[in-house]
Amino acid sequence: MKAKKMKSLVFILLLGLILIGLIGCSTSAKKPLPFAKTKAKLQVMGFYEKGWNDLTYGFPSLKAHYKEINVLMPYWYTLNADGSIKTASVGLEPEVIDFIRQHPEIKLLPLINKDLTDQSVLTDATTRNTAISNIVKTVTDNKYDGVNIDFELLPAKNRDDLTVFIRDLAKQLHSQNKMVSVSVMPKLDGLEEIGAAYDYGALGKLTDFVTIMTYDKHAAATKPGSVSPYKWVEKNIKEALKSIPANKLVVCIGAYGYDWPVPEVGETKYIGMREAQQRADSHKAKVKWDDDSQSAYFFYWDGGVKHEVWFENGFSITRKVALAKKYNIRGVAIWRIGFEDKQYWSKLHKAVNK
Repeated sequence: MKAKKMKSLVFILLLGLILIGLIGCSTSAKKPLPFAKTKAKLQVMGFYEKGWNDLTYGFPSLKAHYKEINVLMPYWYTLNADGSIKTASVGLEPEVIDFIRQHPEIKLLPLINKDLTDQSVLTDATTRNTAISNIVKTVTDNKYDGVNIDFELLPAKNRDDLTVFIRDLAKQLHSQNKMVSVSVMPKLDGLEEIGAAYDYGALGKLTDFVTIMTYDKHAAATKPGSVSPYKWVEKNIKEALKSIPANKLVVCIGAYGYDWPVPEVGETKYIGMREAQQRADSHKAKVKWDDDSQSAYFFYWDGGVKHEVWFENGFSITRKVALAKKYNIRGVAIWRIGFEDKQYWSKLHKAVNK
């Protein structure tokens, strides 16, 4: 009798332990693992210019779509060879500053470029210090959130000079809680020479983020083709990630293209997305899709001359956004606000929030 009671008690205890274990497993399954990381939402940044006609003006597009943007980088300033700073030829727009002030959730980081041929602001210590002081003064006086440095077509020999410039600038601006970003060129498939001027690893450590200009694979000086072929963009993202942390890398996406006369009998035109679509409509040309490059293109005839147009649109940029999400990088940056249309923003919004 005692043995039977003992067996019953043991059975009840075991059953209780099993039930407790099952309940515990069920509860713990609902909790996230302590080491699981949640991916940050992809940031959307916008480069900006004033524009020159109804198909390129930036401000109307900014006002219509500002809710989609985390960072605005307007091209407003240029460094002279002596380190002084001037307003860019396209012009600074006070109304844009006022508008962004009403939406402080958007960070304002004006783009600063430099004289293309003279490297004094990089190579001469006195000129470099003057340039940096002028940039810092411009940022602080105007209460900008930081700056985007876009020095292009640099000789490879100035690689370390650029790094020193960014190091010294970042030290001063970071001490004032201001942001520093730098734009770099891709390094693969024909761009090795112009990409050699950028020390990806050093710049990634020194700055808040790096925008890689994954355009133009094809441009005015080349034969017709996609501005940003999908596979080429992916290759350059992977190359950049070898040196730049993913949470600091931003891939640039276009909203423009080129119009090539074929054969070359005139000037190749740089055109925004809306201009490209207008040309297709006016010439009753059918816009086609290239699966390999994931880009739009069309042909038309004008005055007996055949034209070939390749451009980025709402469909092609969703593929670049997919790449950004695939590699879990910081974000995408549009070149530029004012070129695109409503469909572009609609496609972008869906791709980012997918």
